[in-house]
Amino acid sequence: MKPFLRRSAVALGLSLCLAGIAQAQDLRISAYVDITGLDPHDTSDNASYSVQAGIFERLFQFDSKMKLVPWLATDYTSNADATEFTLNLRKDVIFQDGTPFDAAAVKANLDRLADQTKGLKRNSLYKMIKTVTVVSPTQVKIELNQSFGAFINTLAHPSAVMWSPTVLKQYPDEAQLRLHPTGTGPFKFVSWQPGKEVKLSKFDGYWQKGWPKVDNVFISPSPEDSTRVAALKSGQVDAIYPLPSDLINTVQSDSKLAVQRDESIYLYYMAMNTQHKSLADVRVRQAINYAINRDIWLKVAYAGMGKPATSAIPPAVQFYAKQSDPDYRYNPEKAKALLKEAGFANGLDLKLWVTNATASVRAAQFLKQQLGAVGIRVSVTPMDSGARNAKLWGVKDPKQAEFDLYYGGWSTSTGDADWALRPLFATESWVPVSYNVSYYSNPEADKAIAAALQTADPAKRAAAYAQAQTIIWKDAPIAFLGSPDNLVGKKKNLTGVSMLADGSFLFDQAEFH
Repeated sequence: MKPFLRRSAVALGLSLCLAGIAQAQDLRISAYVDITGLDPHDTSDNASYSVQAGIFERLFQFDSKMKLVPWLATDYTSNADATEFTLNLRKDVIFQDGTPFDAAAVKANLDRLADQTKGLKRNSLYKMIKTVTVVSPTQVKIELNQSFGAFINTLAHPSAVMWSPTVLKQYPDEAQLRLHPTGTGPFKFVSWQPGKEVKLSKFDGYWQKGWPKVDNVFISPSPEDSTRVAALKSGQVDAIYPLPSDLINTVQSDSKLAVQRDESIYLYYMAMNTQHKSLADVRVRQAINYAINRDIWLKVAYAGMGKPATSAIPPAVQFYAKQSDPDYRYNPEKAKALLKEAGFANGLDLKLWVTNATASVRAAQFLKQQLGAVGIRVSVTPMDSGARNAKLWGVKDPKQAEFDLYYGGWSTSTGDADWALRPLFATESWVPVSYNVSYYSNPEADKAIAAALQTADPAKRAAAYAQAQTIIWKDAPIAFLGSPDNLVGKKKNLTGVSMLADGSFLFDQAEFH
């Protein structure tokens, strides 16, 4: 009998072990591109931010509707002119290396972000920080070198994460630091094989009890749209992002799969180079806006899923104000009349630059057809992102900018109107300083954008931004197109995965049912 009992005990132990293995929940995600690094302070792409958000957390974050919510900070106060902010911090939070999260940790991170000599990709976002003072272990005071009403929203930017100060000291060299990401988030970093896979595992000391619900997360890049969808349908992965709108029916027709659809804060637009004589005329720029059917643009580029533009910023961005004067609804006759009035009765020839992504080229061909119908002859030049970056953003002298039109998109990653307007439309933001590739300049728009940063009063900020939007809408330095929805393909039994409005992917509350 004893040998039988021994075998039974072994079998029982083995079955318990196998049960434990079976219960481990792995989440496999296929993304459109590989990450570029693991230090959010030195990151400028949403694919990297998406992975980093599982490891790191911020003082303030956004919910699915881009509403600002306290996170590692519990609340804040500020003075009237938005130059001093006092933050109260969450207690009983630890970093993944066991270091306590406290005011000293906040100071170490904000000092690093504010240090303009670091050469990090996101240092310029925090150049307004003058000093960070530890008031107590759970309170910090931040003094700015200028009024900046959008400061709390800036602290919710994906780059404004809290690193373990112990790790920051241990690896002062950026090349080493980026290999040891350590935050307060629900998942710990395990490994990254560039071009293949990132692996994260559950952090048992996470401050939100009961989370995360999955044990391991594997994120792999798959640039080809159809390959990502095929991997989802075959069960190789549990979720893919983004789900291309032209393949949505493939997912919807599968009973095991579902589509998660959420509003975005991406504004797609066609910038117009106002340095060129024809486009310096506001009548030509307005004509281009009248010549485009935004509803059909959405159907062509994004299967009709999204919203046509009704301002220079998307509706989900804080301080959005709907515009109706001029009424840029599709009106080719109005476009032709404006062109004739501007001296272009016989039309004109323009060069349109676009990235070589399939959806972008398809959209550009549609825009070419629309403009051609009113007499604007467009030549489309697709280019890879490297060439685009060099030829578009690398220009030092505006007069050397070769393009007439540029088709692209902008994500307001702070959720605030400041980051929607200032980088694209302020005179101070002309390329190469920032992203005003239209080289647009209007002192009244500059004044309104600046006025909104001089106060922390939401009503005063809203009034200033409403004025700025009205001016920019009439001046039309871009063709205002619209905001496509964010789409995620996933297994039907998986919840808690989605794309945040800024285009980053959320998986911290992933759960299988």
